[in-house]
Amino acid sequence: MGGRDELVELLGRAGLDVVGDWRVEEVLPPPAVWRHVIGWGTEPTVAVADDRPDLVAELNAQWHRLASETGVLGDDGVFLVDFSGNEGRKWVRVRLTDDWDLAGVLGPRPGQPEFLTLSLDGDVMVGVTTEEYAVWLVAVDRLGERHEEAARAAGAETPQERAAAWESLFEGPKPIGKLLEAWADGLSLNPATPKGLWPGLAERSRYEQYRALPPRTPWTPSWPTPTGSCGWGRPSTSPTSPPSSGPA
Repeated sequence: MGGRDELVELLGRAGLDVVGDWRVEEVLPPPAVWRHVIGWGTEPTVAVADDRPDLVAELNAQWHRLASETGVLGDDGVFLVDFSGNEGRKWVRVRLTDDWDLAGVLGPRPGQPEFLTLSLDGDVMVGVTTEEYAVWLVAVDRLGERHEEAARAAGAETPQERAAAWESLFEGPKPIGKLLEAWADGLSLNPATPKGLWPGLAERSRYEQYRALPPRTPWTPSWPTPTGSCGWGRPSTSPTSPPSSGPA
């Protein structure tokens, strides 16, 4: 994202009015709160399948229900938000307008939201993140108390426990589905891809010639041909351009 004007414009499209000046809030910073949403071992409070025809409306409804029940929405309707594209990583005080649409705007595309909402006292959060086959909504209360407990536990940690914790970092998580799909799309465009990988591409690649391949059945691919100066042809069923090679 660009400067503050662009961020305010984005929030406006999401149906959020900015309340007051942007300030440093006396609560946990966004990266610390995001750990409760995307951390290893996190379980969703609500998971909404990403193939629902009413996905955006359902996500908005579930977020509003959780935000109301947990107290994220204050008596005056004001809360804090962090979102994809907010590179300044400061909380923004906002209030919902009549035509709000967080799940349709605060993310890379409608129905793939990435945003975090927090009560003004910093004690309760509801975060929304897009996973492999579903969108997760994660509600956590007692944030201050939880972080104090974590700090006390870290202070009492033995060297052996600390070594075990570092070792566990290298055990996971496994690559998420989106990353595997990117790899598959890149391999699909590479004529040097070994034939032994073709059956696996039938399950992951977005290219229709691979999706038409019966599982575990070898098939000789028809590689895309150039379409003028713009580069390689794109799969007709993909709404976005897949990578032309594996992940960097």
